[in-house]
Amino acid sequence: MALKGDLARNLLTQDPSRSVCHATAANNSNINETGARRHHETADDYFGTVAQLNETWRVILCRDGIQWILQRRKNGGAERPWRSVHYCQTRKALTRLCATLCGRVDPTALEKLHALPEYVRGGAA
Repeated sequence: MALKGDLARNLLTQDPSRSVCHATAANNSNINETGARRHHETADDYFGTVAQLNETWRVILCRDGIQWILQRRKNGGAERPWRSVHYCQTRKALTRLCATLCGRVDPTALEKLHALPEYVRGGAA
């Protein structure tokens, strides 16, 4: 499954001045077609979606850029259908949780997870 908006091109960039990996908002990728901001981490069209693992699970970068969040889709239709389940600052912890909890993960999404930096921050966690 493709990433939402322009995030695929700008997924995680290293900001050397702050040493924090963050989702960039180039080309107004945090604004949807109606002009509404997509800043709610639990919204389907959240601009910081890193990878859609399968129909039930996804990984996002929190809006402050300090942690990755493993989210599970809620049952039923909701305005904000995603529930945050685990919070990680290391790629190792994130991939371990995904392997343990998420069942079958889309190979493309798995590649995206393995391409993440070792730490969500530039230095040690």
